[in-house]
Parts: sequence; C-alpha cells; structure tokens
Amino acid sequence: MKNNIIISLIIVALTSAGCLLAGCSKDDKYTPPVINKEERQLIKEGNKLFDEGNYREAEIMYNKATQVNPNSPSANYNLALSLVKQLKTTENDSIKNDMMARAYNLFELVPSLTKDSTIIAMAYHNMGNLRYGSEDFKAAVDSYKLSLRHNPNDNDTRYNLRMAQLKLQQQQQQNQDQQNKDQQDQDNQNQDNKDQQNQDQQNQDQQKQDKENQDKQNQEKQNQNQDKAQEKPAEPKQQPGKQQDAYIKMNEQNMQQVLKAMQDKEDAVQKKIYNAGSGQERRERQSSRNKW
Repeated sequence: MKNNIIISLIIVALTSAGCLLAGCSKDDKYTPPVINKEERQLIKEGNKLFDEGNYREAEIMYNKATQVNPNSPSANYNLALSLVKQLKTTENDSIKNDMMARAYNLFELVPSLTKDSTIIAMAYHNMGNLRYGSEDFKAAVDSYKLSLRHNPNDNDTRYNLRMAQLKLQQQQQQNQDQQNKDQQDQDNQNQDNKDQQNQDQQNQDQQKQDKENQDKQNQEKQNQNQDKAQEKPAEPKQQPGKQQDAYIKMNEQNMQQVLKAMQDKEDAVQKKIYNAGSGQERRERQSSRNKW
C-alpha cells in the first residue's frame, strides 16, 4: 500500500499539468548538436514515438541508441524520460519500482557524460522530481539546488525547490514530534515498569514478612506443645482453710480406725494366749493335786 502511494505521487509529480516539472512536455527531450548518424537516427525515431505517446516503443529506440553510444547524454536522458512516462500505465509494483530506479540512475549518469549545462540542469531537475515523489525531500532539495546551479533562470526548478523545502520542514517537524512522542511514551513505559517493579518488590516484602510471622507463630506453638509434653504431673494442691482441716481430720479418723483395728486384733490374740495359758495352768494344778 505504501509503495502504491509513493508511486502515485511520483506519477502525479511528473505527468500532471502545472506540476513539478521538467519532463512534462515534449520540449524536454534533448538532442545535442553533434552526434553520430546512427545514434541521431535512433534518437529521432524515439522522439517521434515519444511525441505520439508510444513511450514503450520510444524506450526501445532510446535503448538502442545507448547501445550504439553508451556515453550519449541525450540517449540516456531521453531513455530515462520514457521510463518515467510509463509509470502511470504500469500496474505491477515491482516493475514500477524497477523503472523508477533505472530512470533515476540514468538521470544521475547524464552530468558525467557532458558539460552542457542545459541537459545537466534538466537531469538534476528530474532527479529532484523523483525524490520529491518518494518523499525524500532532503535529496529533492539537493537535486533542485544542483539544477539551479547549472540553470539559475529556471523558475520551475526554483518553485519546486521551495515546495521541497517546505515539505522538508514539515517532515522534520513531524519527525521531531514523533521522536518526542516516542520518547514520552518510552519515559511513561519506563515509569510504569519502575512502578510495577516497586509494587512487585513491596508484594514480595509483604509476603516475606507474612511468612516470617507465620513461621514465628508456628515455632512458638511448637515450643509450647513441647513444653507441655515435658512437664511433670502437677502435685495435688493443698486446700486451704476448712477444706484442709477436713482433709487432716479425715486422715486422723482413718488412722484411729486402723490403730483400733490393730489393737482389737492384738487384744484378741492376747486373749487367746491367756485363755490357752489358763487352761494349761488348771491342768497342771489338777495334776499336782493328784500326785500329792
């Protein structure tokens, strides 16, 4: 899509009435005064086809002329023009791009082939048109300046130069605005990242603190359980006051009962012994009486 827009701009710049441009009329074709016969004939046939609008056929004739004389400034210049004229009717983007590149290279070659200021100025002018159409306004400005250097009286080139300078200023301002916006976006993104990092760090710190608190509580609970497990059974507490007296009294009663039981048992034993002894004594006494 972008290539289509650029190509359309170039076509408008080079083919519209009142447009930017040398290369808009048949008078822009160039024929130097001195030329060999075959080259002259081929260029003449090419010019006729060009005037009739048969730019593809004109291209063929101009191309043959460059084969006869590769250093022909007029054959190379007119060949470049025939390529530019075909841009409007060529639908294939790849072919259009190739044509524009070939045309620019041919225009660029011309100043090295001649000292004729007229054709040199025209070549730089059309180089500026191509660069203007592709929105390379810096290169367009440079090309128009070179064209005016060789033909200071060309008002069309001067007008194009001014237009290119204005477009360049707008482009530079847009680029600066975009850079500022990009920088602001980057600063905002960096700040957002920093805020997020701080928030993440705070969350991590809070989680760490919560874990430490939980571990501490668990440890305290564990220690308490261990302490309880190690504790000895508690001694019965002495009950103060009347309860303690009742307890002591109850113990005394128990002891007296035990002592009484023991005494009763002892008395019974003693009685038994006594009874047994008394019987024996009676028998002995009775026996003694019998002897006596």
